[in-house]
Amino acid sequence: MESLALVVAIIVAPAMFGGPIALLLALWRSDRIGSNRRYVIYFLSALSLLVGIYLVVGSISRGATLIGILGIVTGAAATLRARKRIGNF
Repeated sequence: MESLALVVAIIVAPAMFGGPIALLLALWRSDRIGSNRRYVIYFLSALSLLVGIYLVVGSISRGATLIGILGIVTGAAATLRARKRIGNF
């Protein structure tokens, strides 16, 4: 049972934490986003988007769907913010 909980934590963690961390990195001193930080933002948000889409499409449970939506929204917002597509967020 412990290994099953570990697998679930590994699957859900990128959507739950990757998107919000990427968004915080994109919002923190957004006028000075360097190339290394931009790559980290893109990596975390892409991982969050992929896992979020998997959780939403998989229809596992309502909680997983909400975590997936959180990952999708924050990952997309971080990507757009890093690319400067949206103005004053």
